[in-house]
Amino acid sequence: MSEIGERIRDLRIKLEWTQDLLAQKIGTSKYVISNWERGIANPDHKQIVLLCNSLNVSADYLLGIIDVAAPYYQDSFGQLSLFPQVDYSFVKEASWDLLKLIDSGIVLIINNKVITNQDKRLLNEIISSIFNRLQEVTRETEERTKILLNTQISDEPTSDNSLL
Repeated sequence: MSEIGERIRDLRIKLEWTQDLLAQKIGTSKYVISNWERGIANPDHKQIVLLCNSLNVSADYLLGIIDVAAPYYQDSFGQLSLFPQVDYSFVKEASWDLLKLIDSGIVLIINNKVITNQDKRLLNEIISSIFNRLQEVTRETEERTKILLNTQISDEPTSDNSLL
């Protein structure tokens, strides 16, 4: 068994996770996790980042470079990263661009389940469609309100057309 495989297994067991649960969290299969843990294969650099984020350890620890599991880089969202210079310019003060957040590469979770890239694309399309429809309905409502107000104003008697 490889050192990385042992550390993945030990961390997974410590968290009381099955191979299937860890696989779901990082978007792979339990067979891939099993192969890593048995030393048959190793995760690539992107999978290492996902593993570090899910297991809350540094890549140096996971790779066996150091024996301290604490992460080196933890971004403002609490995600671990091999690269601390992640561009979070889409976050402005207290407001976030939701679609850019979804597409940012940050691991997003709903009900303890990682949102897959395919789900992120679908979610992005759904949110965009709903928002566009909301804007259409708002415009239509404003137009109907203006028409209604103009009709009411023109129907009201004025001093010029009042009864004698």
